[in-house]
Amino acid sequence: MWEKSLNFIVNTLLSILLMITLLGTSSDLLFNIGNSSKTSVIILNVCCIILLAFILFRNRLRKFYKKIILPNSAKIVTIFVIFICFWQIYLIITISGFSKWDPGNIILQAMNKNQWAGKDYFSYYPNTYFLMLVEHLIWLIFGKPRIEILSIILNTVNYLLIDSGIYILYRMCMKYFNLTVAKIAAFLAVFFIGLSPWGCFNYSDPLAFSLSIFSLYILLEVWFSNKIRIYYSILLGFLIVVDYLIKPSLVIVFIATIIVFVPSIKQIIKNKKIIFSTILAVGVAIISLSIYTTYRNNNNFVKFDSNKSFSMAHFANMGIKNNGAYSQETTVRDMKIANPKERNKADIKDWITEFNKKGITGYEIFLVKKQVLNTADTSFAWGSDGTPFISPYNNSSFTEISHKLFLPKYHIILKIFYDILWILTILFLFFSFKEVNFIILLLKYTVLGFLLFLLLFEGGRSRYMIQCLPYIFILSGIGFYQLKAIIQIIWRNSINDI
Repeated sequence: MWEKSLNFIVNTLLSILLMITLLGTSSDLLFNIGNSSKTSVIILNVCCIILLAFILFRNRLRKFYKKIILPNSAKIVTIFVIFICFWQIYLIITISGFSKWDPGNIILQAMNKNQWAGKDYFSYYPNTYFLMLVEHLIWLIFGKPRIEILSIILNTVNYLLIDSGIYILYRMCMKYFNLTVAKIAAFLAVFFIGLSPWGCFNYSDPLAFSLSIFSLYILLEVWFSNKIRIYYSILLGFLIVVDYLIKPSLVIVFIATIIVFVPSIKQIIKNKKIIFSTILAVGVAIISLSIYTTYRNNNNFVKFDSNKSFSMAHFANMGIKNNGAYSQETTVRDMKIANPKERNKADIKDWITEFNKKGITGYEIFLVKKQVLNTADTSFAWGSDGTPFISPYNNSSFTEISHKLFLPKYHIILKIFYDILWILTILFLFFSFKEVNFIILLLKYTVLGFLLFLLLFEGGRSRYMIQCLPYIFILSGIGFYQLKAIIQIIWRNSINDI
C-alpha cells in the first residue's frame, strides 16, 4: 500500500515538472529550426527522408538486421567503441583549454600558482577545495607538468571515468532490469555525454555524472546482496563523502533511499545484513569526513577559514533572484559580512523580501521559468558561463571539426538533434510511472530531489542536470521497455481481431 502512495506522490510531482521541461525543450527546438541555415535545413530534410525510408522498408530492414547485423553485433559494438575512443581522444586534443572562471581558479591553485579570485575563494566555496586537492595530487604524480599537459591529463581521466560509468550503467541495468533498458540507458549516456565535449571540462560536472552511477551501483549491491559484503559497505561510505565533497547535491540519492525505506522500517530493523552494512557505511563516512576536515583545516598548502564558507541560505538566496542562477551582487555582499551568523541572517532576510515581492503566484511563475532554464537546454549550458567558457590551447586546422561543432556553443544542427532526443527521453520516462518497486521508486525520488533542489537553490543552468542524467536515462529505458510491451499487445490484439 505504501509503495502505491509513494508512487502516486512522486508521479504527480514529476509529471508537472517534466511537462514544463517538455514544453521548454519543444520551444527551444522550434526556435533552433527557425534559425537554421540553409545547409542545416538540407541536413534535416535528408534525415527525414532516411527516417521515412526506414519506416517504409522496415520489414526488409528487420530481415537485414537478423541476417547481417545480429550475427555480427559483437564486431559492430567493438568498432563503435573504438570510434568513441578515437573521437574522445580527438576532443581532448582539440577542445582542451583554459576556462576563466571556477575551473581556472581550481587548476591554477592546484599547480600552486596565483589565481585571480584569491586563496579565500576555497573558503567561500568548500566543495571546490576537494576538487583542487585531487587536481593537485594528479599534478604532483605526473611530475608537475605545465597547464596544457595537465589539462589533457585531467580530461583523459574525465573520459576514463565517463566510459567506466557508462559500462557500469549498462551492466547494472542488465542485472536489475533487462537488455532493452541497458541498451537505451547506455545509448543515451553515450550520445549526451560520451560523445560530447563535457569530458574536456576540468570541473565537477563530468565527474558528478560518473559518481552518480558508481553510487547507485554500490548502493544496490549493498542492499540486494544475499550476504554481508564488507568491501562494498566500506566503498559506499567512502563514496558518500566523495559525493558530498565534489557536489553536495549528489547525496540526494541517499536521502531518496531513506524516504523509500521509511515505510518499511520495521522489516529493515529485523534485517541484520542491512543494519550491519548501514552502520559500517555510515561509520566509514564519518571517519573519512573527519580525516579530510582535519587535514583541510590544518594544512599549509591552502589555508581554509570555515567562517567564510557560504551557507545553504546563500545559495537559496541566489536561487530566488533574477533567473535563479549565480548572482555576483549577492556574492560580493556576503563576502563583506565577516560574521557567518549575520551573513546567514542577511541571506534569509533577502530571500523573504524577494518572496514577498513576488507573491505566491509570482513565485510559481518564477519556478516555471526556472524549471525551463534548469532542464530544457540539451547542450547542458555548454558555453554559457565564464569569459570565455573555454579557450582551447590548440587552434590548428586539425581542430576545425570540433570547433565548428562545439565552440563557442553547440552548432545549431547538433542542438536540434539533441532537442529531439531529449524530448523522446522525457516522453519514454513517463511510461515508467506505472512500474512500482524499490529501485524504480528510488530512481524517481532521486530525479525529483534533483529537480526540487535546483528550483530552490542556485540553478538557472542545465549544466547542473548532468549529475542527474544517469537516473533519467535508466527511467527512460524502463519507460521504453514498457511502451514496447504496450505496442506489442496492441499489435497482437489488432491481428487477432482481423
